[in-house]
Amino acid sequence: MQIPFQNKLRARLLAILILSIFVTSTIVGIFLYQHFHTFLYDRFSSDLQKYISLNKEILDQKKVVGNDHEYLKKFVDRSARLFGCRVTIIDTAGVVLVDSEVPDKQIGLLENHLQRIEIQQALKHKYGSNIRKSSTVGQNLLYMAEALVINNKRVGFLRLAINTDDVDALLFLTRSYFIIAGIVLLLLSSIIVMVLVSRINRNLYEIVRKARQIAKGELNTRIEIYPKDELSLLGENLNQMAQKLSESLENLKSDKNNLNTVLSSVQDGIIAIDPAKEIIFYNKQALTLIECPDEDIIGKSFFHVIRNQHLNSLLTNFFANPVFLKDDIKFETHTLDVIITSLTIEAGQGAVLVLRDVTHYKMLEKIRKTFVANVSHEFKTPLAAIRGYAESLLDWALDDESVRTKYVQKIVKQSNQLENLVSDLLELARIEKVQNIEFGPFDPIPLLKEIITEFSHIARSRRITIATHLINEPCKIMGDEDMFHSILTNLIDNAIKYTPEDGSIKIETTVLEKKIQFSIIDSGIGIPAKDLARIFERFYRVDKSRSRAVGGTGLGLSIVKHLAELQNAEIKVQSEPGTGSTFSVWFDLA
Repeated sequence: MQIPFQNKLRARLLAILILSIFVTSTIVGIFLYQHFHTFLYDRFSSDLQKYISLNKEILDQKKVVGNDHEYLKKFVDRSARLFGCRVTIIDTAGVVLVDSEVPDKQIGLLENHLQRIEIQQALKHKYGSNIRKSSTVGQNLLYMAEALVINNKRVGFLRLAINTDDVDALLFLTRSYFIIAGIVLLLLSSIIVMVLVSRINRNLYEIVRKARQIAKGELNTRIEIYPKDELSLLGENLNQMAQKLSESLENLKSDKNNLNTVLSSVQDGIIAIDPAKEIIFYNKQALTLIECPDEDIIGKSFFHVIRNQHLNSLLTNFFANPVFLKDDIKFETHTLDVIITSLTIEAGQGAVLVLRDVTHYKMLEKIRKTFVANVSHEFKTPLAAIRGYAESLLDWALDDESVRTKYVQKIVKQSNQLENLVSDLLELARIEKVQNIEFGPFDPIPLLKEIITEFSHIARSRRITIATHLINEPCKIMGDEDMFHSILTNLIDNAIKYTPEDGSIKIETTVLEKKIQFSIIDSGIGIPAKDLARIFERFYRVDKSRSRAVGGTGLGLSIVKHLAELQNAEIKVQSEPGTGSTFSVWFDLA
């Protein structure tokens, strides 16, 4: 048989409260008893100290030195009758001289008292005390002793003892009263607790019963508790919870239908708009895509939230004619692919706005078109020249040896240009596909000296001087030797190509903190400031006619930039037209 809820709670509360009262009463009783016990014995000890002081005043201590037994015996007997206690005089050796409770004939039978606790304490302090059962009288006694001193010389001890049976009887009676009072208090508290617990339990059971009804879905159930206390406040809160829960469930039923419809169309950013043209759902990605800083847009018209005129125009047209719409919308920083579909809800026909960021794809498409156009242009120029020279040779120039030789040389030159272009394109494609390269440390100075030696004869043929300022101490950088060779080769080759005759090129290395800088400084034609930001783009030329004249493909600096980025190196350029250019590459020291 299951025990009712209210009985379980009543039993638990009653047990907890009774246990708490019992523990508290026990602790308080023990404390009071110990305090009273200490108080009584302190009181008796204080009285004995006073009695000892009075006895010392009337005792002729010289008699103790002379061991006047008759005088001392009369003194202890008279003091014992006067103060109602046992009086003992002991010499400095611990021998009992007289005792009010021991006849003279038995004095000699007493054991030495020098090692008694109260005597030992009296040797160290003013008074010595102890409670024990006397072997002489067979009773529990409280002993108090004090040294007898004449002219700063100890001559013996005066000891008083009082029977503690009366104190023990009083303490026993006190314990009995405490126990009886505790039992009475426990019974009264139990009765009061039972009454209070029954009252609380009754109200709590009513709350539990009504709460179970609310949990079963009976949200119209209400709780009435009197009088007004904490339990009634709990009942009121449960009533408010039931009311709000009822309202929330109704809203959730409607929102669930709308949300399920919206989520079925989610791709990236999404905004749902009701027939009144107010926003009823959105995700955070949508706010980012339409550049809306306000996150509280539920219930607002889309005209106040979306600031793009083109997008607002599409939504307006959709509400006028709700058919599937798809278009690209340009914002300041990105481009969106927008899809608008119908949203059918109870209030009528709404709209679902799906937003997809296609900025990256548009950029890639633009890069692809630009690349194809540039490659086509770069191939078209030498091919047109080769075709023109070949047709001229076929038409009339084969018979003229000087013209024939000249045209064949030009065809070879244009063929070399095409070959260089194809090689650079393949190299660039290979570099872009490279991933997860494991770089290692190597000394770049010997490699740099080899590169300078390779270009020295080309520079001398153009009357260009190459000066070097390289560090002498050995150092190592993190990277790839072949990539490093390609970077420096391209930069030195460019410097020679774009430096006029009788010019100069300086190659320097500088160590700064944890990096090493390789600088190629030329006195060439220089680069205008407006072109500095674009010189690393593919096929970009500052002077197109001069670049082709010197055999450039427009891909050298693009290759240099890609190789530097692969090795976590940094490339910089400084230049002024007519003065020259400085290309610097920074590598991390190993």
